Amino acid sequence: MAFLSRRFSSRFSVGEAALSSLYSTTVSSNQNSVRFSIQECVSLLQHLGDAGDAARGKSLHSVCVKYGFSQDTFLANNILRFYTLCGDVASARHLFDGMTERNLVSWTSMVSCCLHNGLYRDGLEVYSLMCRSGVRPNEFGFSLALKACRVAEDFTMGTLIHGQIIKFGFSLYRFCIASLLGLYVGNGDIGAGEFLFDNLSTGEESEALWNVLLDGYVNKSYSEEALCLFNRMAYSSSPPNNLTYSVLVKLCADTCNVEMGRSFHGRIIKAGLENDIVVGGSLVDCYVKLGFMNVAKKLFGSLECKDNVVCCTLLSGFCQISDASEGFNCYIRFLSEGNKPDVYTVAAVLRLCSNMENGTFGSLVHGSMVKYGFKVDSLLGSAIIDVYGGLGMISDAYRCFLGIEDKDDICFGSMINNLVLNSYSERALMLFNELRHLNLLPNNSILMAILRACSNLQMFNKGKSIHCYTLKNCIDSESILGIENTLIEMYAKCGEIIKAKLLLKSMERQNEFSWTIVISGYIDMGCHEEALQMFHEMFYADSLKPSQFTLVIILQACSKTNPLARGKQIHTYAIKQGFETHLFVQSSLIKMYATTKQGVQDAWQVFSSIEDRDRITWSSMITAWAQNGYTEEALKVFAEFQHSMDYSVDDSMLSSCISACAGLAALDVGKSFHAFAFKIGFAFQFHIETSIIDMYSKCGTLKDAQKFFNENRDHNLVSWTSMMSGYANHGHGKEAVELFNEMREVGFAPDGITFISILMACSHAGLVNEGWKFFESLRNDYPSELTINHYACMVDLLGRADNVDKAVDLIKRAPFQSKSLMWKTLLGACSKHGNVELGKQIVEMLVTLEPNESSNYLLMSNLYASSAMWESSTEFRNRLKDVNFSKQPGSSWIQLV
Repeated sequence: MAFLSRRFSSRFSVGEAALSSLYSTTVSSNQNSVRFSIQECVSLLQHLGDAGDAARGKSLHSVCVKYGFSQDTFLANNILRFYTLCGDVASARHLFDGMTERNLVSWTSMVSCCLHNGLYRDGLEVYSLMCRSGVRPNEFGFSLALKACRVAEDFTMGTLIHGQIIKFGFSLYRFCIASLLGLYVGNGDIGAGEFLFDNLSTGEESEALWNVLLDGYVNKSYSEEALCLFNRMAYSSSPPNNLTYSVLVKLCADTCNVEMGRSFHGRIIKAGLENDIVVGGSLVDCYVKLGFMNVAKKLFGSLECKDNVVCCTLLSGFCQISDASEGFNCYIRFLSEGNKPDVYTVAAVLRLCSNMENGTFGSLVHGSMVKYGFKVDSLLGSAIIDVYGGLGMISDAYRCFLGIEDKDDICFGSMINNLVLNSYSERALMLFNELRHLNLLPNNSILMAILRACSNLQMFNKGKSIHCYTLKNCIDSESILGIENTLIEMYAKCGEIIKAKLLLKSMERQNEFSWTIVISGYIDMGCHEEALQMFHEMFYADSLKPSQFTLVIILQACSKTNPLARGKQIHTYAIKQGFETHLFVQSSLIKMYATTKQGVQDAWQVFSSIEDRDRITWSSMITAWAQNGYTEEALKVFAEFQHSMDYSVDDSMLSSCISACAGLAALDVGKSFHAFAFKIGFAFQFHIETSIIDMYSKCGTLKDAQKFFNENRDHNLVSWTSMMSGYANHGHGKEAVELFNEMREVGFAPDGITFISILMACSHAGLVNEGWKFFESLRNDYPSELTINHYACMVDLLGRADNVDKAVDLIKRAPFQSKSLMWKTLLGACSKHGNVELGKQIVEMLVTLEPNESSNYLLMSNLYASSAMWESSTEFRNRLKDVNFSKQPGSSWIQLV
């Protein structure tokens, strides 16, 4: 034993030095002179187990087997302990099953091995086998079995073991009492726990028993009972300890009782336990849950001894409030004090990094894992994937995924989810198939991500197969609601709204999100009345009320139907439910009211009532003024926004302001916005580019629009169309045709709006033949884009060229039931060319169809005026008064030089 005692000074070096010495002794044992004992092996196994040195421990086990020592029960029990500490349950069970003689320690050690490694059901099986083998458990064996019953939630087995404890006379043993109390309290049977506790003699009431019952009260949120028990404990022979205060602080956090939390914090300071790692960690957790992150950070900084648990708690709190920079600073401070992070802390800081705007910090943490020797397992790998995926760095995320050796459903789920979030739905489906080939079962998160991928790709049949899989594999009741909601979303996005509604009606349990998805599906399909009907039905669903998110969706439907009537009803409901203070509800109300010119003042009232405005509400109000022609008001709100300096300008806001300048023909102001957009890097974003081109065109400086368009070579279809529209409005038909052909050459396919722009350009420039070619191309190559507006453009083109007969023939052959728009267009051409007879026929027909439409009388009045028929013109002008005619006045901007 001398060589062992000399070399046990260092825990890690023990295995290296002592095992080497042991090997040297076994070499000479070939000459039948074995120079080590069983006791020496036991001592060495204990040190190897404490060090977690599995490889050398197994080598020592092999030596013991070779020389026949493994059948010694004392040595075998210690080998069981070694495998327990190393987490090798399979080797422990193999050894246990091969033992020729097992004693009580052997059985208890095997039960302990299972429990130590989280195999509680297996532990209960070993316990049952022990009882059937005639071995009577001691208090430690009973305690282990009761713990297994509590964690495995096998209350029936627990009551049977309680009966055994009474039968064999262990009722008053402290370990058994504590475990029984934990069993009943953990199962929620507080009454049985109180009975056990109250029937103990005073001398047996240790701090552990008090704390077990107290923990039961806290888990049930029995605040009064917990406080009464605490007061009893304060006057007992077992005063409150650090665990007691830790449990009570948890109660304060769970019940969101700030005053109680502060009171116990004061008691903790008085007891001198504030720097205790258990109590301090609980206080940090409490203040994090209560939302007092500054207090939690201060407490964390004051702890003399910090561990990974409390650091992880603080980082999670900062992650919840999206304060990544402050959380990262706390992590750096934790490391600077000489603390080494564990795998859970690294995972927490990686989740924090996913909230940062760039991947620098995430890459640094990823790199530091090499320094600390962390193996990228599923837990860490998933966190790294989420960091890179959240930043859109999907290639880096996938590279990390490939580096994970033992892939499980968790890391597959992270990768699949991030692929879907970054619009790589096809790749997500391929990875899902790979998961199935590896015989891994997809978890609920994966199934929901794949259903979203099917929605994105409009793969209805694939989505149905996933639906069948969920039905076949009986997803647990806790997660089925999320799966069913995602299924409803998939059906709705694939256009199967009726099936989505049927699935909603068949669900045993619904929430407001289930209904909101169906309502949103109807709105996406343009079925706004049906959406409002679903919203009405939602009020009669069991214990369901529309949430603020539902209101945001249904306000979109109101915007498309009768905003001032129905929208105000929804607004009233929002006020009644207290949702009117939610910023996204307020922004939706502004957008809803802004859909009509009459409602824009209501939108302003909503905006004025908002105390803490965010960028979205500012942008919504600016857009509301601009799109209703109140361009000066839009620019004033933007100026007020800039003075607030709470948020930076976004692209939507800037686009609305530039459009306002176009409405006012305010060229100098528009140029200022152009320069500002260029300064902040927004000038060449697609919708900003379109607004700038439109602004220059409407301000009469087509050359500036053309110059800006040519400076940017990365166009989209909207910017091409906007430039064509500018050419059309200025009568540059040939340039518009050339631009259209250039657009086709670079690979852009025109849509319906593009064809309207090019047909208008041909009309204003008198390019009849070119116009016919474009119209025929539209009818033959893009029939789905063809609308009555395109026919109206062709009628205008033919009418301007005085080809009235062809225009009439085109109108008669047009495949539309209502042709009023085309006849009105032709009436304008009659006015230009003085064709009074045809004009009178058209007006008589239009007045019959639309007697209250004022534009018909105005067009005929203009026709008579163009032919110097002043009396008839005056007659039709007088008729305008009978139909309450009003005309939007033109706008201009007077600039003083």
